[in-house]
Amino acid sequence: MRKLHYFLHGRLFPCVLLLVPIAAGGVLLAVFLPRLLAPVALVERVFSFVVAVIVATGHDLPESKAAKLLLLFLPWTGAVLALLFRTPREAARLQNCTPNLGHAPLVDRLFALSERMTGLPPSRAETVSYFPVGQEMFRALTADLKGAKRRIYLEYYIVARGVFWGEVLKILKERAAAGVDVRLIYDDFGCALTLPEDYVRELAACGIRAAAFGRVRLRRGLTRRDHRKLAVIDDVAYCGGVNLADEYIGEKLRFGHWKDTALRIQGGISAFSELFLRTWYALRPSDGLPAPQTSPAGELPFALLCDGADARERIFPEALALLLSHAERRIYCFTPYLSLPASLLARLRGAAAAGLDVRVVIPHIPDKRAVFFLTRAYARLLEECGVQVREYVPGFLHAKSLVIDGKYALVSSYNLDFRSLYVQAECGAFIADMPLAEEVERDFLTVWKQSAPVKKTNAFVRGLGRIAMLFAPLT
Repeated sequence: MRKLHYFLHGRLFPCVLLLVPIAAGGVLLAVFLPRLLAPVALVERVFSFVVAVIVATGHDLPESKAAKLLLLFLPWTGAVLALLFRTPREAARLQNCTPNLGHAPLVDRLFALSERMTGLPPSRAETVSYFPVGQEMFRALTADLKGAKRRIYLEYYIVARGVFWGEVLKILKERAAAGVDVRLIYDDFGCALTLPEDYVRELAACGIRAAAFGRVRLRRGLTRRDHRKLAVIDDVAYCGGVNLADEYIGEKLRFGHWKDTALRIQGGISAFSELFLRTWYALRPSDGLPAPQTSPAGELPFALLCDGADARERIFPEALALLLSHAERRIYCFTPYLSLPASLLARLRGAAAAGLDVRVVIPHIPDKRAVFFLTRAYARLLEECGVQVREYVPGFLHAKSLVIDGKYALVSSYNLDFRSLYVQAECGAFIADMPLAEEVERDFLTVWKQSAPVKKTNAFVRGLGRIAMLFAPLT
């Protein structure tokens, strides 16, 4: 009932209402005003043609343009949807932007790519801890929050009232009262059904500064989202797939066992702090920026990989292509959603054809059935290319982790789909540490044993899946 209340009184309801009178008006004209139907249809076609020109001359990927142009076959609503899914000009992406790094080792190449495209230099951590489930991350996070002395920066796609957020909020109030700099960024769309629209003011009354990313407004469209899961607590940073909601720690069972992963990085985390403050300053420039704080470095090399929702260059597709091309023996990957551009499909196909052990685990119980249908369609396509794909039988797999050759690990908020790769704000950490990579690999192999082959389907369902792939860039 709370979600229904937030929906009816929140920022998504007007977006849905917009489509209702358009569709109803078309029906009424067809039934009661046949004389006006022809001129109205002409206006609709002209409108759709204008939208088609806007889409065709935009800066989207070719796959994204094709999907939006197909929407225009729907009268009126198709053109409106194409505009809602538009990519603002300032968020245009430059493709094929990987710098020429010569024949340097993989780690050096990836670190140089990260520094060039994000402006954040690689660093060295004192310790890095891997959490194979959200419950373990929850215990560590709350312990670090309770001990915070200087700063607490949280940036999350979903914040939902419940056990997880209730415990975190209680600690944030205590730390704010003790003089700690406490700030929260949450995505307005991601929290549209979990938080009231005036939650920023509610938190301000508790001494917590907050900002909602990408306020849901019809004129802005719905594509630019902050999908990050990021926490900076003094000299510790967290990243991965865990949001601040109860299903991520097993307090709410929605789709069976919720499998997720996260990292805790201690020391050398100044880049995480700067990433948060960049977003904060963009949302609340009047606040200014706090004095920079250094973080003691250690011996474990890592790089922060991040993309903004307004980024002109996207680092993650380039970094992923670099990692896949340098794999020598095996590539293991967790992803909850699967819809890959042709370039990355070709990389995986080439790795499998070269005899590498390429495996991907996806969910067995879906959280979004339409998207899961698409995920299975791409899974079958990967299997045709020689990639092994299995479904996590115990429940929903929300983890976004990659391990290469048992040497390099990548844990992030990135899904292997078009939105994460090319549209949303995301972040994660690439760790060049064999013990950590081996830990991630052991977790993957444990999950692999708990997983089953992708369900076989008939030709009709496979055909529908291929059609659904045309709209993959919109999911």
